[in-house]
Amino acid sequence: MVHRIAEVTVQENDGSGAAGDPAAPSTPVSSLAQISKDSDGARCPVQKCDGRMKVCAGEYDSRSGLESLVCTTCKHRGLRSREGIIPLFRGGHEFKFSYGPSTRTVTVVLSSAAVNLWGTHGVNEEQLAKLAAEWTLLCGNTKKPVQLGIPSEEFADFYLYFCRK
Repeated sequence: MVHRIAEVTVQENDGSGAAGDPAAPSTPVSSLAQISKDSDGARCPVQKCDGRMKVCAGEYDSRSGLESLVCTTCKHRGLRSREGIIPLFRGGHEFKFSYGPSTRTVTVVLSSAAVNLWGTHGVNEEQLAKLAAEWTLLCGNTKKPVQLGIPSEEFADFYLYFCRK
């Protein structure tokens, strides 16, 4: 089994926002797969929940390659790929990712505005798409494409998830 972990570093004090701006991620944004392996686990993706996601030991699906996670506070259930998110292909701002042995894919569609916004934080398109794919699994979504356009609710939820400390 090969573990694929991408670390994304957010540039600080790049002049794109006010110092201490709470709307901008101020710490390195790591891959959710890496965060989940830390002792505290990934943060729960539910807004206004400060809980951490923990692996449900007996709930690994060997056919999909996904393991279940549950929030220790609000009991939200999410998913994570043991093998990581695997990029399959991209066309423009649309990315397809696979996870584990499953034939299912996660589709991420980025808008130019989202790419530009995250670019001010030092996150390139590929990194952004991978973070979005990991995040959507953590939210429990395996079917619906992730549309990260500035006016979409998904984009706001995704951005706010990474702005929380």
